[in-house]
Amino acid sequence: MKFSTASLIQYFYFFTTLFSIIVLVDVLVRFKSPLRLKIFFLLVVTSIGVSSFFSFNMTGPDQFIFIIKICKVIAGISVVQIFTSLYFNQLQKIANIHFISAVIFYVFLIFYVQIVGYDTVFPKYNVKSGIVDLREFSYNLPIFINVFVYFFFIAFNLFSLFFIYQILFQFSFKNIYFKRIKSWTVFFFIAILTQLILFPLVIFFNVSNDTKIFISIILSLFVLLIILYRPSFINKNGSKISFGHLFNRNDFSADIKELDFNFQFFTNLYYKNKSADITEFANIMGVSKEIMFNYIYFNYAMSFDELINKTRVEYFVEIIKEPKYKNYTVEALAMEVGFNSRQRFYQPFKKYHGGNPSDLIDVF
Repeated sequence: MKFSTASLIQYFYFFTTLFSIIVLVDVLVRFKSPLRLKIFFLLVVTSIGVSSFFSFNMTGPDQFIFIIKICKVIAGISVVQIFTSLYFNQLQKIANIHFISAVIFYVFLIFYVQIVGYDTVFPKYNVKSGIVDLREFSYNLPIFINVFVYFFFIAFNLFSLFFIYQILFQFSFKNIYFKRIKSWTVFFFIAILTQLILFPLVIFFNVSNDTKIFISIILSLFVLLIILYRPSFINKNGSKISFGHLFNRNDFSADIKELDFNFQFFTNLYYKNKSADITEFANIMGVSKEIMFNYIYFNYAMSFDELINKTRVEYFVEIIKEPKYKNYTVEALAMEVGFNSRQRFYQPFKKYHGGNPSDLIDVF
């Protein structure tokens, strides 16, 4: 069975739309916090999905072009927000100005198109040749508006290039976080660099419209795959850590001494406290909650609650070997190690040990 180029493009757009829905559901379900970061991930995925959907339903070269272009802008400025939140909190104000100004400008552009007429901005026919103009970049806008369009495009790419340089060449590659997030970051930036390189080629060389469409679809699918296979710790603790700060820092000895932490947390059995809380423990250690969170995540590659549950499970495995606890029930043992109930104990046990606690007790 042979497919024409047009039908193949339609199939690709349809597949991209379906795939974006899958990724959208994944982000909605798996991404827990923070809400701000989750929203920008959703905006990227939704923009790709909506753009693909309207491209799939397009019956003419001018139809839905404006919506598709707006979606691409939303995806771009959302990517800037994602990486600013993850790596460069110190640049958040600048990124916010970029985001807000882009939104205001494109809202103005929407009203402008409505006032002057859609056909005026996106003509259906090439004036010179009189034939249908299939070039996506063909539109008639005043010079001052075009200046702003290119300004936001350049700003997005400058942000991206700065992020690439800082993360790949300035941040240390030695700590556990960068090892986990490096590949994900590199793949994301491959997509950004690819569109940055291809954009001038498309403008200055006679590239067919079909080729441009295939490149756009491939990049969209690539970005969706990157978001789908994001590092798992981003789902839970997206911007609680200033990653850029951690990548340049080898230890937290100036804030928390390892011996002091081990004494308070392990020797004094703080993890057995049923109301164990990171804020309370940070106060015990005499540091801020943020410093404590960073210390634990940097040294143990998990959150405070995960460290608490993991240590309780390990303590459970140790005490069931002692004759003193031989006649204890699973619920009593769970309470002994710090869990509030037997039900709250099972999931952490399965996660950090595997199997059933009753079976482990029978072994001893």
